[in-house]
Amino acid sequence: MPPISWPTGTAPGVNPTETGGRLINAIAERAPAGSRSEIVWRRVAGLIARFTTTQTAIRGALLVGSVLYVVSGNRVYSITSSYLVTELTGTVGGSGPVTMARNMKAPVPDVLIVHSGGMSQINISGASVAVFSDGDLPSVNSICWVDGYFIVTAESGLAYQSGLNDTTFASVDRTTAEADPDGLYRAIASGSDLILMGTASLEFYANAGNPTAFAFNRSVVVPIGLKAPYAVAGFEPGFADTVIFVANDNTVRRLQGYEPAPISGPDLNRLIEAVTNPAELVAWVYQAAGHAYWVLSGPGWTWVYDVSTGSWHERQSYGFPDWRCRYGVAAWSKWFTFDLESGTAFELNSTARRDGARPLVWTLRSNQAHRFPGRAVIHKASFDFETGIGLDAGISPIETDPVVRIRWSDDGGRNWGNPLTRKLGTQGEDLPIDINNAGLTSRKGRIWEMSISDPIEIAFFGGAMDIEERAA
Repeated sequence: MPPISWPTGTAPGVNPTETGGRLINAIAERAPAGSRSEIVWRRVAGLIARFTTTQTAIRGALLVGSVLYVVSGNRVYSITSSYLVTELTGTVGGSGPVTMARNMKAPVPDVLIVHSGGMSQINISGASVAVFSDGDLPSVNSICWVDGYFIVTAESGLAYQSGLNDTTFASVDRTTAEADPDGLYRAIASGSDLILMGTASLEFYANAGNPTAFAFNRSVVVPIGLKAPYAVAGFEPGFADTVIFVANDNTVRRLQGYEPAPISGPDLNRLIEAVTNPAELVAWVYQAAGHAYWVLSGPGWTWVYDVSTGSWHERQSYGFPDWRCRYGVAAWSKWFTFDLESGTAFELNSTARRDGARPLVWTLRSNQAHRFPGRAVIHKASFDFETGIGLDAGISPIETDPVVRIRWSDDGGRNWGNPLTRKLGTQGEDLPIDINNAGLTSRKGRIWEMSISDPIEIAFFGGAMDIEERAA
């Protein structure tokens, strides 16, 4: 029986008939040596609700010591490792995402927030937040911390540094990103580098210890820019320090040293190009089960890059075309993300098989099996799942007697038949998963799609078809 070809990365194609297969809430891992397949397809990490704020729009978060600070709506909350939520007094201005940074001031660090309405400062000792202003600063649009200094950027192309582990800024302690007159979107710290990111160039700076003015000297200029202010991630504490960003040429690029290597294909590039408001592009990161993931959400879609394997998959919340989460932060040896529709924070966990209260639907769509212009009669199709995975003590029937739904398309994915249900087996039950007499393909061949919504462990190893070739 010839094998069915399954993708290791998602490739929906511009048109359905040119698809290269899809992974939705599914990842492909290399199977252990000696396994019955080189690849095993599993479900992505699920979400466990951990705490909730009283506001509905979480805008960013930062871990300071053992306390997580979350900006939600116009308020700031502190959260402990036991998920005790405390609302700070005072408010934060602006709307949309924020950038946050802390310094190493002892005994209590300073925490600054940059938002669309200006700057705010968290007073940790006083459990409050208030407006921050400095007469030497213009209107700024981002903040980071590196080597003891806060660095803020301005759209005009200026970058200012604070005093060493202080919040004072001097008008002379600045530099101008002038390799290209493109202004600045972001300042980020990656390893020992300060990276100033403009719309047409990236400028790398190293701490030269200059006693006056800006402490950093420019070292390398990369002639490609950042497409949107929040379309960069990978530098966050606790991550693998792999900076990935959406470039101004509508590609996604990974910094390898000073080289921005493209990692996106035509499908994603076209999605990015179609975004009319680049500020809607939001990137963030998380880690689960030894994999490092870089997430990019745009209007109506979410794609995830697995840094560990170099492949992409799609992520969708139940009932939506995209993942209804934004932003990632590491805290207490866990990774958290935040719901778009509420103030709920979720732990990302590979043993969780739901998206909070929602089903987490695993979907795998095959590559196109065709012999154009010939056709084929499919006498039997067999699918190699780990069976017997039901749980006797689980919820009936979704955990005790789980199922997979299988459907197919013979016109390149434009139309689909009704799904057929096959049991995955109660606990310890070994079942074959076959479809007999699956019909005659068209000249466009056959695409198979499998989906599992039941919250059980998934391990899929491949499939094969018993076919009889026919002339066109």
